[in-house]
Amino acid sequence: MTSKTINPPLKWPGGKRTVMGFINQHFPEGRRLIEPFVGGGSVFLNAGFDRNLLNDVNPDLINFYRQLVAGGAGFVEMARELFSKNSEGEYYDIREKFRARDSAPDIQAAYFLYLNRHCFNGLVRYNQAGAFNVGYGKYKAPHFPEAEMLALIQMAGLRELAFVCGDFDSVIEEAGDGDVVFCDPPYEPMPDKNGFTAYSGATFSFADQERLTRLLIAATERGARVMITNSGAPKILELYHNNGFTQRRLSARRSISCSDSGRETVSDVLAII
Repeated sequence: MTSKTINPPLKWPGGKRTVMGFINQHFPEGRRLIEPFVGGGSVFLNAGFDRNLLNDVNPDLINFYRQLVAGGAGFVEMARELFSKNSEGEYYDIREKFRARDSAPDIQAAYFLYLNRHCFNGLVRYNQAGAFNVGYGKYKAPHFPEAEMLALIQMAGLRELAFVCGDFDSVIEEAGDGDVVFCDPPYEPMPDKNGFTAYSGATFSFADQERLTRLLIAATERGARVMITNSGAPKILELYHNNGFTQRRLSARRSISCSDSGRETVSDVLAII
């Protein structure tokens, strides 16, 4: 495991950067890390595995990782040029170019980074047509994550990072002896609250939570170890209890909100089997 926390290049809903110390305390030993929901990447960046199979259903996210690793410092410099544009008009111009999806993959990836750092609260949200639809964030000086990108590029030169795009089932079905599967799926909403479960344009239902759990149990039967985070929703706690997971309380502050005063510390769950 790494000793100093490595920050991810992207803002991401539900990112695990602030709780990695607790998560690392419970990581099982293994030869390969499999993440079916890689998201912002805080886990693989800080878990210290030499081999990493990293999946997400969001093709823009996976394209960003692939282009960053392939392009190296050249990609960083290309992205830096975009960050000189920070007016509302320039933001929406870049958003329209991104939505047109007719640019080269590396340019699309740079647009994605720009939008992530300049949009409102770093939200990653798409409408029903699959178009990124988050508005301008009005930040005076959005952070350019040069050090974060260079750290990931350096890691890719030292470790195996395989980025794939698809549903969670395919990579979980690959898991076997020596693998550790870490899942950070869209969280089940708490009762009487609306959850943000549509990061890539499709919602994540409780039926998906159940299907995910069945796949994880099957992976343990092939010799894999499993960790999963989720909300403390009663249905989730019951689902994990009934399937033999050991549960640990995971305290976290929600990172996506209108203001710091609107954020709250919540009791999530880290379940292990």
